[in-house]
Amino acid sequence: MSAKTIAVVGAGLAGLACARRLVAAGHRVTVFDKARGAGGRIATRRDQRAAWDHGAQYFTVSDPAFAAVVGAAREAGQVAAWKPRWPGGEQEQRDLWVGVPGISALPRWLAQGLDVVPEARVTVLGRSGARWTLVDDRGRSVGGFDAVALAVPAPQAAMLAAPHSEFAARLDAVEMAPCWALMAAFDSPLDVPLDADWSPDAVLPWMARNSSKPRRSGLDAWVLHADPAWSQARLGADPADVGAALLARLGERLATTLPAPVLIEAHRWRYARVMRPLGEPCLLDPAVELGFCGDWCLDARVEAAFLSGEALARRLGD
Repeated sequence: MSAKTIAVVGAGLAGLACARRLVAAGHRVTVFDKARGAGGRIATRRDQRAAWDHGAQYFTVSDPAFAAVVGAAREAGQVAAWKPRWPGGEQEQRDLWVGVPGISALPRWLAQGLDVVPEARVTVLGRSGARWTLVDDRGRSVGGFDAVALAVPAPQAAMLAAPHSEFAARLDAVEMAPCWALMAAFDSPLDVPLDADWSPDAVLPWMARNSSKPRRSGLDAWVLHADPAWSQARLGADPADVGAALLARLGERLATTLPAPVLIEAHRWRYARVMRPLGEPCLLDPAVELGFCGDWCLDARVEAAFLSGEALARRLGD
């Protein structure tokens, strides 16, 4: 197969996996992302005194291809095992992996050697003949692409693709939900016998002492993830009100009076959870060389995003 010039929209794990495999197959690939760096929801927020993995909390490994990548990242000092204390014993039997010193270390490591264009929010796909052009929210355009891989949340991919491919309608079956995340830090470690808890709760199903992860330093940092329905009902709420509500619920869940946090910030992930996946590893419209990948294709897991990106790369460029 002759080399193609391919644009990958989205530098989350699916986009990075897709781009890496395409480059390895000899194609010319440019990755565009709206953020300042690679990672998507595999993100770390930093302050001078603390840091929080406020998106994906950890990842597990079952597929041999992903295991090989995680093994290489471990050898390179980019990931390590996390062994949190769970309430009442082990809630998660599999090995839990995190990037070090933040979970974003994994995608940043995977992005090495790739041509990644940051702060480029692609808003329009144009097509002239057999070539694609991308336009971002600043009106900047770049063209000459033989193929495009959309590695963004399903609703965003559908809007970009709708003028060009009937495949966009298939993304309507995917259901994604938002999540409010709260980042809080305390002067002294909270005196509670746990580092993480995943339990059914109408407000706060996930809490984690981020500072319990390997190679973290600074204040006692906690990440709270709100329930999808609770988050949806408060999609446009004031972040300060959201933060206060989640912090109050944390105190109730821990059955303790919390000290006032020295740092607190709420972040809204609009497309955080995959409630109903596509059910296929990826999609490709061969008539226009437009592909789709992401964790929403398979499952709400980091590994699923990686496998979806690799699957699309095989179809586009192997």
